[in-house]
Amino acid sequence: MSEAAEHKAKYSAYCREHEEEFAAELCDQASSLIRGWVGRVFVVVVIALTLWTTPYAATTEEILSTALTILACSFPALLVMSYPLAVAVYSPLRKYSPLILDVICLSTLLSFVVLAAVLLSASSDVTTGLEVGDQLVGQVNFVLLIVIAPSYHASYQLTVLRNLMLALLFAAMLFLADRSFFHLSILQLMQGFLLGSAVSWFIYKGMRASFYSKSTDAGAREHLRSQLSKLVYPYQLQMIKRGEELEATMPLKEGKAIVSVFDVQRSSEIKHERTPEFFIGVFEAFLGICMRGYEHSPLRSQAFRLKETGDGFISTVGYPFLPTESRSLADSAVSTALSMFDVFNKEVAKFNYSRPIKAAIGLAYNSIQGTFQSGSIRSYDLFGDAIVQAAKYEELRKEVGLWAVFEDCARRQGFTDFHVLIIQEVVYNSLSPAYRDIFSEVDLVSMPLDELRVDPDARYVYFHVLE
Repeated sequence: MSEAAEHKAKYSAYCREHEEEFAAELCDQASSLIRGWVGRVFVVVVIALTLWTTPYAATTEEILSTALTILACSFPALLVMSYPLAVAVYSPLRKYSPLILDVICLSTLLSFVVLAAVLLSASSDVTTGLEVGDQLVGQVNFVLLIVIAPSYHASYQLTVLRNLMLALLFAAMLFLADRSFFHLSILQLMQGFLLGSAVSWFIYKGMRASFYSKSTDAGAREHLRSQLSKLVYPYQLQMIKRGEELEATMPLKEGKAIVSVFDVQRSSEIKHERTPEFFIGVFEAFLGICMRGYEHSPLRSQAFRLKETGDGFISTVGYPFLPTESRSLADSAVSTALSMFDVFNKEVAKFNYSRPIKAAIGLAYNSIQGTFQSGSIRSYDLFGDAIVQAAKYEELRKEVGLWAVFEDCARRQGFTDFHVLIIQEVVYNSLSPAYRDIFSEVDLVSMPLDELRVDPDARYVYFHVLE
């Protein structure tokens, strides 16, 4: 099969499978044709012909004949001019635009028949009548061609039937108007029908190919947009569409933020066939928390998801997105961490594991900066002391002495297994009293920790245990 034949088969099959959408597209095109410049030019031409024909009709000295001539000749123009107003009043009328176009085409044929009848009857002698008839015969095939060519029906079989009916009605009207003129026009009628049908077929093929290209391109663009939305935020897509570079869509200057590092305790010991699905559910829930209150002008949300690390999740509060609340970053960060523990418990309950699964979060405040990774595929990343320190605070749960303190505190509250939230001293000092009261203090003078060499100014560590 040739490439052209393959394309033809592809367009044809696609339009059959999407017949309703194709019909709707053709309705829009027919409506645009009537309301657009083609319709306006048509109105001007019809009005000019009406004005030109009226004096000839008046020579018959029959007022009724003159009035009918004017009405018949101007009727197509009245249909075209009234269509936009009718659609504005009753918008569902637009879906009938192909049928309305057919009525306009039929009325155009009627106008030509009336015009021919008037001109022939107004001829003063036989010689003049023959000259007028010869001139009009030359227009029969052209008129039939331009009437048959524009068809906006989804089925081409319907178009063929419509074209045949228009040709037969045209022939019948000519026969009734003037038999001699009809006999002269038979060859022109056949030519007009064949040429019009050929043109309508090419137009139909073009509309079918255009619909296929537009639909598949729109589908491809929508698929591309949906896939890119998994990599970038919606506002970034809008900026890129406006011509901005990817690197200009996210903050790159150094700032300050509280980094939250989430990790599952003893995650390597989780043995379950649905472990990957469990973590996907957890991280999707965390993303939902981060995106609460999202706005893009200015950029703000409850938190910013930085990355997922197997069984871990890193997010930031305060950079690159502004916080959504007026309270301190520390309060926002602790509130976000507690929300994460809450949704984590819900996912664990759905997971229905045989043993308790607990987690830990470390919070640290310090400098942080955005960057786009080098290379052909660029992704946004963050680096800075805040990330390093938050990771170290989360890892403090692995310190034997400190873990014993956590266990003792949990035991006093009646917990056997527990989550733990470990925060930096500067975060604790920035908390409101309501949040500060839930934390316990560890003096680093009595318990020096090697892990906190990355935070040499720290004098205390604060923690909160919860089920």
